[in-house]
Amino acid sequence: MFEKGRRTRIIFGTLAVLGLILSVFAHFASRFPGDLPASLWFQSFHGQWLLDAMKGISYVTGHWRAAVLVVLVAAIVWRYLGGLEGGMVIISGLVMTANEALKILINRPRPAADLVNVFVAETGKSFPSGHAFFGVVVLGMMAYLIIIHQEKVYLKVLTASVFTVFILWVGASRIYLGVHWTSDVIGGYVVGVPFLMLEIWLYKKLKVGLENKMT
Repeated sequence: MFEKGRRTRIIFGTLAVLGLILSVFAHFASRFPGDLPASLWFQSFHGQWLLDAMKGISYVTGHWRAAVLVVLVAAIVWRYLGGLEGGMVIISGLVMTANEALKILINRPRPAADLVNVFVAETGKSFPSGHAFFGVVVLGMMAYLIIIHQEKVYLKVLTASVFTVFILWVGASRIYLGVHWTSDVIGGYVVGVPFLMLEIWLYKKLKVGLENKMT
């Protein structure tokens, strides 16, 4: 795996170990130091427009809506970029099952209503944040596929910037709505990146294999 690029292997290993450490601590601690102050700070910003924006992005990227989004985007990607690319979007959606398995194993409760404002009722466990994980493994894969098919540098930068803002917005919404601690969201990002790297590695392998068959 990762035959080329010592730096890539180091990043992968570092994040994988960090994700494991965070997961172990989250199993034994209902929240980390700084989680509560961070949540209260996020929720100190008021405004109906802000609440609606946070609810909107959280709604679109959660539960069955996330699956619908994956299928729709996969169809579009398949149409304009190719079958392999569309298939990779589907695979990135299937990777979400790993996050659900981690949640069950870690078994961390969600923030309590007596500590923070809980604007959206959620069931299930808290660590790692499924929305943050989705942002990295699914939206991150979408961004990668679009970027590598762009020829102009400014379009690559624009795509990366838009998706980065979107991914951060998804994570921030979960803290603001009171359904996750900041450490849950960070955990979703940290655990998600190694999975995204594996997806990219798999895509490159399959791409080379298809190209070799065509020659």
